[in-house]
Amino acid sequence: MPVTLKITEEPDLACLMDYVRAFHATETFALDDEMRKAALRPLLGINPLGRIWLIHAGATPVGYLALCFGYTIEFAGRDAFVDELFIAPEQRGRGYGKAALRLMLAEAARLGVRAVHLEVARDNPRALGLYRAAGFAAREKYTLMSARTDTA
Repeated sequence: MPVTLKITEEPDLACLMDYVRAFHATETFALDDEMRKAALRPLLGINPLGRIWLIHAGATPVGYLALCFGYTIEFAGRDAFVDELFIAPEQRGRGYGKAALRLMLAEAARLGVRAVHLEVARDNPRALGLYRAAGFAAREKYTLMSARTDTA
């Protein structure tokens, strides 16, 4: 079944929210629905912050992928982070995630993105294998670190 990425628009928000809730439950992210909507809305449509796509297998949505843009001196241009990727559990193992990553990387290149980054749990061998198969490699010399600015 052909996999496509559909840019998510406001009418798609209810479908997207179902997937985002499911992903956040597996990752134990502490956001309520209003916070989720507030975080998702700036990524809807075509905008300078990034893209959020519903992943379709044929006409059926099976998950979503969120890509957020930045800039990097190291790679001399625009970069992006795969912020979230989720395939519904009953749809996994069919190659949809791999196809979505391939399509996203092609679209990122078309948008002038020089490098795409992501983070993945070290104890998730299935996801690690998916990302390696899609061409991602660990940068063992570096550790991704984060600091919240809303608690300072």
